[in-house]
Amino acid sequence: GTYVLTKTHCGGYCFGCHPKNYEMTQTEFRDDCLTGNFIDEFGGKQKAMYDATIVDKAVHLVRDPFDNVVSRFHLKRNQKQGNATWLKAYPNSVEGFRNFCAYVNTRLHPAEEKFPVVGERSNANVLVKYRETIPCYSDFVRYVLWHNNAIDTIDELSLEHLTLYYEDFASNHKETTEKLLEFLGLTHESDGDEFHGSERYYRDYFTSAEIEAVQELLRDIASNENWNLLRHYFN
Repeated sequence: GTYVLTKTHCGGYCFGCHPKNYEMTQTEFRDDCLTGNFIDEFGGKQKAMYDATIVDKAVHLVRDPFDNVVSRFHLKRNQKQGNATWLKAYPNSVEGFRNFCAYVNTRLHPAEEKFPVVGERSNANVLVKYRETIPCYSDFVRYVLWHNNAIDTIDELSLEHLTLYYEDFASNHKETTEKLLEFLGLTHESDGDEFHGSERYYRDYFTSAEIEAVQELLRDIASNENWNLLRHYFN
């Protein structure tokens, strides 16, 4: 058969938020995956949750954690358009990103210390240790918890799934697209638009020591199955 591809961010992807908003149980995460908006008869936006049984397959898209975190900073800047003071304080540059991260790393200390991240190899000191060494460290925490939950949700729902790396659409666009289409039971009818993603690599925003610390953080919190996906970025 053929399948319709839809998109969901599920839950726990908030930016600069309280830990209780991203330290989700797998059930909470799954329910957010199944929740979306619809327009009612009066033109208003309403929320609804659909039945998990209508989902047959899942595509799990994984992006380089460093590119993911810097791109979220760019999204924040887009949301702040019109706020000249904020944009001047955090310009679209390595310096602007690092200044922003210095602010983010300090704003929720008390809350973070009450909500220690719990991973297979972590302990209550995890956040404190990485807070001092990794810019925007809480975004890396959210990143790894999100992928832990995505993997667990796919397993819980017994979904046939395909894991793709975002970067493969730039480095091997044709083969990656064909793989996705085959998974969905669809045929390739045209080449479509050019993929614009190869210019969005931001690992140079981080020092070598910070990159090593991120690797340690991800390994500390990731499930074994998740780490098998993420280690791709550190080989």
